[in-house]
Amino acid sequence: MENASEKIFNFRPAAFAAVFLCLGVFFAYGIFFEDLSPWWLSLTLPLAISPLFFRRRKRAFLAVGLLLLAFFIGFYSFSRQIERYTDTQTYASEEYPVAGQIVSIGETSWGYRVVLTDLTIGSTKEDGKLVAYLPASFAEQLRLSEVVLLKGKVQTQTELFDEYGFRASTVGDDIRYTMQAEDCTVRAKPFSLIATIRMRVKEVVYAGMDKTSAAVTLALLTGDDSGIGEGLLENIRRGGIAHVFAVSGLHIGVLFAFTTWIAEKTGLRKTSKWVRFLFSAAVVLFYGAICGYSASVVRAITMCLCLYAARLIGFTDDFLDALGLAAIVVLVRSPVAAFEVGFQLSFAACLGIALLERPIRKGLEHVCAKIEFLLTGRDPEAVPRKSRNEHPPTVRQRVQRSCVSFLSLSTAAQIATAPVSLAAFGYLSGWAFLLNVLFVPLISVGFALLLAFVAVAALLPIAWSGWVLYAPSVSWSALLLFFQTVDLSAFAISGFTVGTSGLICYYIAIAFLSDKFNLEKSTRRTMAALALLAFVVAVWVINL
Repeated sequence: MENASEKIFNFRPAAFAAVFLCLGVFFAYGIFFEDLSPWWLSLTLPLAISPLFFRRRKRAFLAVGLLLLAFFIGFYSFSRQIERYTDTQTYASEEYPVAGQIVSIGETSWGYRVVLTDLTIGSTKEDGKLVAYLPASFAEQLRLSEVVLLKGKVQTQTELFDEYGFRASTVGDDIRYTMQAEDCTVRAKPFSLIATIRMRVKEVVYAGMDKTSAAVTLALLTGDDSGIGEGLLENIRRGGIAHVFAVSGLHIGVLFAFTTWIAEKTGLRKTSKWVRFLFSAAVVLFYGAICGYSASVVRAITMCLCLYAARLIGFTDDFLDALGLAAIVVLVRSPVAAFEVGFQLSFAACLGIALLERPIRKGLEHVCAKIEFLLTGRDPEAVPRKSRNEHPPTVRQRVQRSCVSFLSLSTAAQIATAPVSLAAFGYLSGWAFLLNVLFVPLISVGFALLLAFVAVAALLPIAWSGWVLYAPSVSWSALLLFFQTVDLSAFAISGFTVGTSGLICYYIAIAFLSDKFNLEKSTRRTMAALALLAFVVAVWVINL
């Protein structure tokens, strides 16, 4: 039998399959758009012969087969998505009637941006979606899920690149046409529970709060930040906490924990664990539908449900495998999501937590122990673990553990997302760590309370919403005052880029800084130092 100590790392099927799925997507992108030679595929040959170096060759060959299958699925699915997107009827700014169902409504500086699906342009049924720009006088009468007839100049826009690079979000959303609408008629108002709830929430929030507080509340609860002023939103981005408006693990985790707590405190506690699990799963899936099932929502829900189900089944819950499974779900749904900044930031943060949270937590615990020794003369690390577990922790110890846990999570996530943020936005926020430490705990608690306040307000007449939402509105006004008065761009780090080679070296260093390799600590530290040195050299060369 193969000894675990003989392996450099433990094979995690879902995590490794997700990596190779991404590699297949990136390889297809390189072939189609970067003139990458197919001969680079020869780099996978060492993978094919790797089973020769393992004792359990049958399992190794199965693993290699899984990874190669994942690679070619990524390659093929990306190719097919691009092919379907570009195989579109051409409309060259000519006037047509357009019928479609509204799936999104957002404000712009001069009107509204409406996204339609189930399209009929002229008399032709078309695939994909259309973005229509309407004056406010037209759009004020529109509601989600309504079928409308628009008239105006329609243009096909299936270009894959613009001045900002690959249009991954547009391709992923399958938006193929744009139009400037000159006339608008509502043709049908089919009932949609999800759309009705979203519109009710929006009406209640805007009726009970000032405009800015309402826009921020809607962004926090549903991920729709279109109502936030561009100046305020940009300043929040510069502060490094705009991620709270992308419904993700923070929101799904709080909601899942809340519903699990409700199940334990009500009559559901008499049912089996699986019934309580299905109750919580149904709630978060329904909430995900209200938020539109963005990549971050799918990732958070998949990870949350996979980890909890693993505990119920009795398997060891592996965060990396759950993260890999979530990535596979998102990428199978839309391979181009691998190029979207939201996907990259979301998964980079989770990867950082999976790899670095434990080492950082141990380091912080060691620092706390040394501080306690200096102050009291007692060394907590000298007490045997068995003795420590025999006595319940004090209030101070619980607070200390909570603070250490949160700081390690936040630090790990920010370390892992730093190069992605720099590559995507051209800067790193100098405020990010401080503001995440200060505001994220408030947002975590505030999200649950805000969700409860809005739910109550939505069940009552609109006229009562001002009373119900008065406290949240005042709280938002006080909290946002900081972001409205302080210029957070002053401490931004910018002026250089990382590049692909730098990114690879950076994440190799993170991998060796973790405890996921079955190597001596000194060996891992040496490898991490070499990778970091290579990162510095790569960045220096790129920015010469």
